Amino acid sequence: MRIYAIRTARAIWLLPPYFLNPKGVYIRPALEALKKKYRFEKSPYDSPPTSPPSPTADSVRFENGAFENKGKTVAISSFIIHGDGFVVETRSSTSDADAFLEDALKWMAKENDLPDPSTHPFKKLYTSEINFSFDKLPKFFSAKMNSFFKEVSSKVGEEKENPLGFLAWQISADRNNALGQMASFRIDRELNTKSAEGRLYSFATCHTNVHIELLKKLEAEIS
Repeated sequence: MRIYAIRTARAIWLLPPYFLNPKGVYIRPALEALKKKYRFEKSPYDSPPTSPPSPTADSVRFENGAFENKGKTVAISSFIIHGDGFVVETRSSTSDADAFLEDALKWMAKENDLPDPSTHPFKKLYTSEINFSFDKLPKFFSAKMNSFFKEVSSKVGEEKENPLGFLAWQISADRNNALGQMASFRIDRELNTKSAEGRLYSFATCHTNVHIELLKKLEAEIS
């Protein structure tokens, strides 16, 4: 299997809003310092308008930062502080997103004399997006389906010049979980490519490393 890109590795940490700042501490100075600490290119406080964003607003967004983790510099695509939690996006791994949140929240707590973040009852969600290809063209369906595919292609497509091919494959839960997220694992043909090229996109509601392992196991079954 070849991975072309980690499109998104997103970590979502949720908790009741009263756990974030139980004593109503004024934390705007720390939010402004957060931009410098993690080298964010954009923040709500770059050019303060007449009425700058309040730390109690619905969300505060930082973009294009950097975080040192285990001897490597991780690019942080975005860091959003919501009233009910935090969302971090990277293009490396959900583990890096977790490490950033742990570091940032610990620092914020220290700067503002807030409770240790490890004591917060976070509910954690993850999503992972990957562009990849299998070493061999995948066989998602039984060979017995080939005659049916040809018939469909001849009747609803252009069998010779533009035959129909694999487009999407998905496994999902019956309904959303208690946090409003539907567990899902899917594979689509990469946009603007032909099925014969074998370039694929996958989305999964799990850690990046788990996502990659699932793709490897699937490759072993359908190659």
